[in-house]
Amino acid sequence: MASIHRDPRFPKGVYYCAYALADGRRAMRSTGKRDKKQAAIVCQALQQTENELSGGGLTRDRVTELFNETLKRLGETPIERINVGDWLNDWLASKEHVSRNTRLGYEQVVREFLAYLGPHGATRRLESIGEKDIRGFTAQLRAEGRSPCTVNKLVRKYLSCPFTKAQRLGKIRFNPVIATEAEKFESARRDTFTPEQVVRLIEAAAGTDWAGAILFAWTSGARLLDAANLRWTSVDTEHGVVTFRQRKTGREIVIGLHEDFADWIARAPAPPKSQEFVFPTLAGKPSNSSVGLSAQFDAIMRRAGVEGRLIREGNAGKGRSLRGLSFHSFRHSAASAVFNGAALKEIASRVTGHRGNVIDRYIHSDLTTIREATKLIPRLPKGKGEV
Repeated sequence: MASIHRDPRFPKGVYYCAYALADGRRAMRSTGKRDKKQAAIVCQALQQTENELSGGGLTRDRVTELFNETLKRLGETPIERINVGDWLNDWLASKEHVSRNTRLGYEQVVREFLAYLGPHGATRRLESIGEKDIRGFTAQLRAEGRSPCTVNKLVRKYLSCPFTKAQRLGKIRFNPVIATEAEKFESARRDTFTPEQVVRLIEAAAGTDWAGAILFAWTSGARLLDAANLRWTSVDTEHGVVTFRQRKTGREIVIGLHEDFADWIARAPAPPKSQEFVFPTLAGKPSNSSVGLSAQFDAIMRRAGVEGRLIREGNAGKGRSLRGLSFHSFRHSAASAVFNGAALKEIASRVTGHRGNVIDRYIHSDLTTIREATKLIPRLPKGKGEV
């Protein structure tokens, strides 16, 4: 039977609890309370915990339940019990204003991590997720054929976010993702399109918006979504430049209007409302899906007989195959043409929008320099049809 006592030497001091341990020994522990009623509540909780431990029915959840009952009786805030499934899904629900691709990445990693934890993994306490769980999940992604770059993005960029938020709010003591090492990898070297290959691609896409988008990418190094969503307001034929804001970096890009693309524009007059898209059938479409823009471009490459070397083979539909030639190769093609033309690196940065140490933003006063740099990208040879 538990009881509370005061040290007779300190009549106004804290009460101590005398109670029986699970192994039958007696113990005396401070309740930390000077109020007799509150001390009795703490003492009762200590004894009940030992009683249930001796009966073999004490679990981690039961201990938390007993502590919370005691805290409520003392008028204190109970210990918050958060399971990993609820936390991840609540965090995901709060991500309403991120880009579509980022949202898909968040949904993917939450879905796959909970699946990795097993049937009852979602009910685990958030604080129970440790370094071992993250390492195991990383190993599973790697075994499925995901590239090191993809694994790092899923784990260290996406999965780390909800744990970082939980740490900042004091829900957990540390982020278990940070305790693990990033996957090491060598960046895959992409190939570049030759002018002859670009002509074949344009011929294979003849009569569609893809023909103009391919030509624009070849002469600008624009990324797929930037090319697909180009607006007529971005095209300034008077000054011979194209200005747009990159989706990936948010940077404003100014490039010279290449003669080949200028010829294409001359045959495709701008609509009455210049806010409209230059390539309306491509605008607003996702890049990654079975019928997305990347898949459409792959189909054009097959029709054109243009195939890049296999850099990495996919696995079981999860690890994506990677080839040396893709739409992204246009960035390397444009950059290579400028560098090989002995242009200054900072001019190449202006043409392709790559980050550099010297150029932070574009200045309209040097439009002549920008146009001259673009001329270093060679004109395409004439194919069966006019480019």
